[in-house]
Amino acid sequence: MPINLLPTDLSPKGPVVRIAALVRSVAVISFSLLLITGLGISAFFIVNSLQIKNLNSANEELKGSIKSLEVTEQGLVLVRDRLGKVKQVLAQDSGADETAGLSKFITQVPSGVEMQEAIISKDGVETTFLATASTSLVQLMAGVISQESFKSVELVSFSFNPNAGYVVSFNLKTK
Repeated sequence: MPINLLPTDLSPKGPVVRIAALVRSVAVISFSLLLITGLGISAFFIVNSLQIKNLNSANEELKGSIKSLEVTEQGLVLVRDRLGKVKQVLAQDSGADETAGLSKFITQVPSGVEMQEAIISKDGVETTFLATASTSLVQLMAGVISQESFKSVELVSFSFNPNAGYVVSFNLKTK
C-alpha cells in the first residue's frame, strides 16, 4: 500500500475521483483512436501510392502498345487501300485477250473483205465486215469458223446491198 503524506482533507472527494478516472479513460481511448487513425491513414496513403505507381506503369505499357498498334493499323490501311485499287484495276474492262484474238483473225481476212467496225469489250468483240464478192464471203466464214482464239462465234446479222456487197456482223467470245 502506498504511503500518502498529504492530509486527508486535501484528497479529492468521491465525485471528483470518478470524473478524473472517466477523463483519464476517455483520454486513453482517444489517444488509442488517434494512433489507430494515424496508422490507418498512413497505410491508406502507402497502399494508394503503390497502386498509383502500378497504374502509371500499366498506363505507360498501354501507351507503348497503342503506338505500335498505330503503326500496324497504318500499314493495314495502306494494304486495304492498295487491295481496293487492285480490285478496281482488275474489274475494269481491259479487252486485251479480245484484242489479241481479233488481231490474229484480221491477218487471215481474205482480200475483197473489209472490216467496217469492231467494238472490243471484256465480254467479247462485235465486228462488222463488208465482202464485195460471195467467194470472199465464203472464205471469211471459213476463217471465222476455223479460228481457235474464240470460244463462240455468233452471227448477229447478214445482209446484202447491191451497191456495196455483203454486210456480215459477228459477236465473238474469247476463251
